[in-house]
Amino acid sequence: MSTHTDTRLRDRHIVVTGGARGIGRGIAVRCARAGADVSIFDTKPEVAAETADLVREEGGEAEVYEVDVTDAEGVETAVDAAIDSLGDIHGLVNNAGVQQAVPLLETTEDDWDLHFEVNAKGTFLVSKAVASRMVDGDIEGSIVNISSVGAERPFSGQGAYGASKAAVLAFTTVLAKELSDHGITVNALKPGTVETPMVEEWLDEHAEQSGKSPDEILAETLDVHILDRIGQPEEVGHVAVLLLSEEGDWITGESIAVDGGYLKH
Repeated sequence: MSTHTDTRLRDRHIVVTGGARGIGRGIAVRCARAGADVSIFDTKPEVAAETADLVREEGGEAEVYEVDVTDAEGVETAVDAAIDSLGDIHGLVNNAGVQQAVPLLETTEDDWDLHFEVNAKGTFLVSKAVASRMVDGDIEGSIVNISSVGAERPFSGQGAYGASKAAVLAFTTVLAKELSDHGITVNALKPGTVETPMVEEWLDEHAEQSGKSPDEILAETLDVHILDRIGQPEEVGHVAVLLLSEEGDWITGESIAVDGGYLKH
């Protein structure tokens, strides 16, 4: 049982997509530390079960659902199951995403479609499913979409990734306007380089293309972060908790950089 005193999300049910590892896991655990119960949507249920155990260690209830966020029917089914298990949903974090380092001339149509299917369409489908239940239940909730600094300042090889994450920012603005009359806030977070398996995979891909080592690529990446260090998943979680709690009730339509100063360097 957690001994933490943060109760900002007490009695709130938060859904986190892509919660099996990385930023999603950090957000799920941080939400639990603030008193939330968490439903984890992911394509890797065995790994997501580890996140669920960490949520329970913080004192929250947790359920895992094997969900492909690009499958509309599967998303609807999972949302209903989550509500049946843990009650009305008060917050959603759209974190599920993919990232590849592929130069434009080597990018295939499938590469491009994959990024938009998961990063953009997935955010749309889960947002629509959860928001419709919030509206029907007269629940004043919060949606947090995970974009990226790559939406504004992408590296070479991030054409599909950066474009799909920029789409998330535009969608966030529209959704904030459309849901405002229902008391639902919608914001986006733009993480910089965070210590996650996805970033490790990206470093390996970028290193292979450039002929440099992953450590060299990481050093170059951190050089353009004012704080000159890699971020941790729960540091993104700190800001997500703010937006999901009552403290974020007057913040909507924003895209907030959680990036160690990357966008300001």
